[in-house]
Amino acid sequence: MNQTTTLGQPLGEIETGPEQPLGVSVIIPAYNEAAGVGSVVRSVIEVMQGLNRSYEVIVIDDCSTDGTGDLAREAGARVITHTRNKGYGGSLKDGVRAARNPVVLFYDADGQFNADDIGLMLDYLPEYDMATGWRDARSHVPRDRVLGKKVLAWVANYLARQKIPDLNCGFRAIKRDVLMRYLHLLPDGFSASTTTTLLFLKQGFTVRFVPTVIEARVGTSTVRPIQDGMRTVLLILRLVTLLDPFRVFFPISAAFGLLGLVWGVPFLATGRGLSVGALFLLITSLNLFFFGLLVDQVAAIRREQAAFHFDEPNR
Repeated sequence: MNQTTTLGQPLGEIETGPEQPLGVSVIIPAYNEAAGVGSVVRSVIEVMQGLNRSYEVIVIDDCSTDGTGDLAREAGARVITHTRNKGYGGSLKDGVRAARNPVVLFYDADGQFNADDIGLMLDYLPEYDMATGWRDARSHVPRDRVLGKKVLAWVANYLARQKIPDLNCGFRAIKRDVLMRYLHLLPDGFSASTTTTLLFLKQGFTVRFVPTVIEARVGTSTVRPIQDGMRTVLLILRLVTLLDPFRVFFPISAAFGLLGLVWGVPFLATGRGLSVGALFLLITSLNLFFFGLLVDQVAAIRREQAAFHFDEPNR
């Protein structure tokens, strides 16, 4: 793993105090982003220098083959180089672990974001635990992803029990200590942003959605809409099963129970007893209900253990 010196004001140079803005580590995952990474790093640095904050810019070169890491280093970033491709989420996680400031800001290397919005995003911390971009109607959205995003948004809104304005915008600022508690739950793929949003909402952390405009990217995207979209839906189901299992199991149990009653009541009313099919549906309903209770208890224990093990060294 190769690293260069941290750009910006050295950590500790600015005195800390109640009115001093929190220091920021800008984390930029990059895989074969030679076309835009240099200009992105320079624009971020220019904005951060005017915000009177301790900061660093970290580019995670995810085993690029086009010189992305060298260009980022020349532009002034601290570069972490992967010897194998870990994916978007894997790069973010390595960046968070390497960050030296209490706030981490996720930023893409493809030129889609406007660096001038960084200050607005950071203004919501520490009041909120996370501030994330909310892409409005002016933003560029590839046509082949419109339907997939709508389906994914519907699934997430149902499972999260609330309307989520933007599920997976990659432009966000987060308190590092909060994110570190659940970093092991983030996937290595592109759906790390989706997971972070849903995780923070389900765990009751404060989230601010900030309107922002996304431009067309520079270079070629590595996202595969169909395959990665299906993986994200499965990931959401798995994550909510961990955080709120009854949201998954109870509706299925209720559906089987209702079908069993609809099938069985006419048989009972005519004195023919309970049919095999109705009995099967009712037993399945009960099994799913009690299995959901068991999963809910196990999930609660896992969440408590994760928080305990994170906090224990600090006690």
